[in-house]
Amino acid sequence: VYLAVVDRAFFPAPLGIFKNTFLLLKEENLASEILHSLSRLGLSFLITFPLALILALCTSRWKLLDDLINPIVAFSFPLPKVAIFPLLLLIFGIADSSKIALISVGVFYLMYINFRIGFLRLLSSQFHEIVRIYEFKGYNYFWNFLIKGGQQEIYTGLKLALNYGLTLVVVSEVSISNNGIGYFIWRSWDQFKIINVYSGVLCLSVIGFIFYYSFNYLIDRSRQLYF
Repeated sequence: VYLAVVDRAFFPAPLGIFKNTFLLLKEENLASEILHSLSRLGLSFLITFPLALILALCTSRWKLLDDLINPIVAFSFPLPKVAIFPLLLLIFGIADSSKIALISVGVFYLMYINFRIGFLRLLSSQFHEIVRIYEFKGYNYFWNFLIKGGQQEIYTGLKLALNYGLTLVVVSEVSISNNGIGYFIWRSWDQFKIINVYSGVLCLSVIGFIFYYSFNYLIDRSRQLYF
C-alpha cells in the first residue's frame, strides 16, 4: 500500500510510473523523442570518435605534439561544457548543429584521455619491444598492436563518454529544442505532468544502464588480452 503521507501528485507510485512509461512508449511520442536524442548522440560520436582516436595515436607517438596538446587539454578539460553552450548557439544557431557540437566537445575529452592512456601503456610495455624486434609497421603496428592492444581503455573511454553524452543531450534539449527526451521532460514539468517527468527519467536510466553494462562486458572480454 502506497503511504498516504506521500503526495501522489509529486511522488507517483513506482508501478504507476512503469505503466505510464509503457503507455507513453506505445501510444504517445516518447519513443520518437528518445530516437531524436539518440540520433544526436550518435552523430556526435561519429564526429568525435575518429578525431579523438587519431589525435591520441599521434600524441602518444610524438612527444613534441603531446607537449603541445596536453596543456590545451589540461586548460580546457575542467571547464563545464554547459558554460560554452551560449557561444555554440551563436556560432551554429539554434538548430541541431549547436546541440551536436556541445555533445561532441563534452565527450571528446573522455575519449581522448582514455585512448591516450591505453596507447602510452602499450608503448611503455614489454610488448612494444617485441613489436620493435619483429619490425611491425603500418597496419600491423597501428591496428594489431595499438588499437587491439588498447581496446580496454578504448571501451572505457566510450563507456564514460556515452553516459556523459546523455547528460549533455538532456541539457541541450532542455535549453532550446522542440523534440528529444530532454524536451519531453521539460515540457512535462511545464505542463505539470509529473508522472511523465518520472517516465522520461526512467527511460534515460534504462538507456544509461544498457550502455554501462554493454561496455562493461566488452571491457571484461578485453581485460586479459593486449592483442
